[in-house]
Amino acid sequence: SLEPALSSSRVARAGAAARKLGMAASVLGGISLAYLGLKHIDAQGVFKMLWQSSPIWVLVALALFSASMFLRAVSWHAIVKAALPRARIKRRVILSGTLIGVLMSATLPARLGEPSRAVIVARKLGRMRETLPVLVGTLVSQTLLNLLALALLGVIVASTSDLFTGHEAALTLVGAVPVALVAAMLVAPTALTSNGRLLSRRGTIGRLATGAAAALLRLRRGLEVFRRPRFAIWAGSAQLAAWGLQLTGAYALLAALGLDGRVGIGAAAAVLFAVNVTAVVPVTPSNVGVFQFAVVTVLSGVYGVPATAARGGPVLAGRAHACAGRDAGRAGAAPAAPVRVPWLAPS
Repeated sequence: SLEPALSSSRVARAGAAARKLGMAASVLGGISLAYLGLKHIDAQGVFKMLWQSSPIWVLVALALFSASMFLRAVSWHAIVKAALPRARIKRRVILSGTLIGVLMSATLPARLGEPSRAVIVARKLGRMRETLPVLVGTLVSQTLLNLLALALLGVIVASTSDLFTGHEAALTLVGAVPVALVAAMLVAPTALTSNGRLLSRRGTIGRLATGAAAALLRLRRGLEVFRRPRFAIWAGSAQLAAWGLQLTGAYALLAALGLDGRVGIGAAAAVLFAVNVTAVVPVTPSNVGVFQFAVVTVLSGVYGVPATAARGGPVLAGRAHACAGRDAGRAGAAPAAPVRVPWLAPS
């Protein structure tokens, strides 16, 4: 009978149409929010502030942001290597996926670059149905390392300002979400596989339960790095070093605007912390609008930076980070000859 084939074809077309509509709505919403976030900027004052900025410090920040992306790729390579020890994982594949993911996150809403880099690497490794869930799990591992870095940034911020005063509950909620996700990843596979009646059922429900259990088990393998100290130390060191470069880059941008004498490294840490916390639910490409609001609120409201200078900061930071992301993404997308760099991962 042709009815099942026709039915599945209709479902596939409906799913594709729904994805296109969702993407269009997301893009339109991102453009609207970006407009609302940028229309109140004093363009003349900001342009004057940017014109007087130091190009040397801007180039230093650009180099630091670019280098941090490479270190994130080093960290992810160690995490993937721990999760897929039998797979032949080329360093340039991980680097390419990371850089293309950065480019996509900078140009598309909802940080679509994060799942995209897992898809890119899974296609290179082959057997996508098996490797993709594992790679998604490795993204969760890298997110946990990011939480550690955010906690260290929080220590710097708390010791230099009162930014956290009155916001303890919100910060606890932000930190609880990924912890709850990891707990679900650890518990759900065991709960499903122990339910023999559900897995043994015939028909659609049984097949779905079996498939879900297998996918969750592969997803949990992405956390394997934390059971292998050598890889965990390597991945954690590279990820924290990447955050250190970003912190230094943020301070370089403050120096480019001549604010280094007014604020210290604590302000750079506060800006980096606020930007990453507000990016938990990214709606616009590169979090435009929300990003600017977070930076202006921290610099002007907490550290007393004049409004014009505070508005110039996120514009300069956004352009530097976007340039680094686009350049790195193009480098990742361009074909390149294999390069052997032994120190990019533990042997």
